[in-house]
Amino acid sequence: MDGNKRHYIAYYEACMEKLNVGGYIFADNTLWDGHVIDEHVDKNDLQTKGILAFNDLVKNNPHVETVIFPIRDGITVLRKLH
Repeated sequence: MDGNKRHYIAYYEACMEKLNVGGYIFADNTLWDGHVIDEHVDKNDLQTKGILAFNDLVKNNPHVETVIFPIRDGITVLRKLH
């Protein structure tokens, strides 16, 4: 999954509707060049806000198992549990 970071939640929801249990989603740029943890980055930036909201959503979602690989801008691998 890669696209406009403001719409990652919508992309995620669309994928989850079609994904079988046990299926995977790979989301690109989820560390967003470190902006997601940088205290000095503009948190009102819509791209950064989109990634932060997506990360929070999948972190707290009991329907997926989530791992973030800190490779380049971050790749999140999600497995649908139920």
